[in-house]
Amino acid sequence: MKFLFVGESEELLQAMSIILKVRWRELSLIHATEARQATELIHKEQPDIVMLQVDAASPDDFDLIGQIRSFSDVPLIALAKSDDVMDKVRALEMGADDWIPPSSPIEYIAKVNAILRRCSPIGDGYTASFLCGKLSINYATHDVYVNGKPVGLTPIEYKILYQLVRNEGSVVGHTNLLDSVWGPHYGAAPEFLKKYIYRLRSKIEEDPADPKIIRTRRGVGYIFITASDSTK
Repeated sequence: MKFLFVGESEELLQAMSIILKVRWRELSLIHATEARQATELIHKEQPDIVMLQVDAASPDDFDLIGQIRSFSDVPLIALAKSDDVMDKVRALEMGADDWIPPSSPIEYIAKVNAILRRCSPIGDGYTASFLCGKLSINYATHDVYVNGKPVGLTPIEYKILYQLVRNEGSVVGHTNLLDSVWGPHYGAAPEFLKKYIYRLRSKIEEDPADPKIIRTRRGVGYIFITASDSTK
């Protein structure tokens, strides 16, 4: 289990580590102290959950929730520095999944368990999968299968597929896809993405030259088509 803690409090970081390791002995706790570092770590490390310390005196803390939500649906808990109800409402409206008040560190385990269950459609977050005709994905292990046979995707190829699948039926623009996979500061051009799409198609499409699953929307981006919509 991989957690990302975003905040400056070393004391809170240590407390969280002790409490969470009671439930997740193999816990890997990653730490970021500022927004850019946090977004880069989310792209690079793909944490299972993010815990973000928020302070009403720092609007940037709340803005970071929105930034994260612009490219990731990772479960996110806001760790409050106050009990202000309006701060809670603001954090939830920005995209936080839950809120933990400063006086209740023991809630960490219960809140994390609840969010992982809620964000994973099956079980405890380790068996969630996606099925689409001949393609299946195990989100927990990052295993991908076509016609029941495993397909060896690189981490980049998997990230691209994941982003397209989570936006199933909707066009994902070149810029959004580049930002989601490589990070908002990478600055690559659509032509850079094109070669990775080709490699991904060559592994999951019956005929990469005539793709049925990952379609191109010329000049815009790419769209993941389900089996039921593949004839449209």
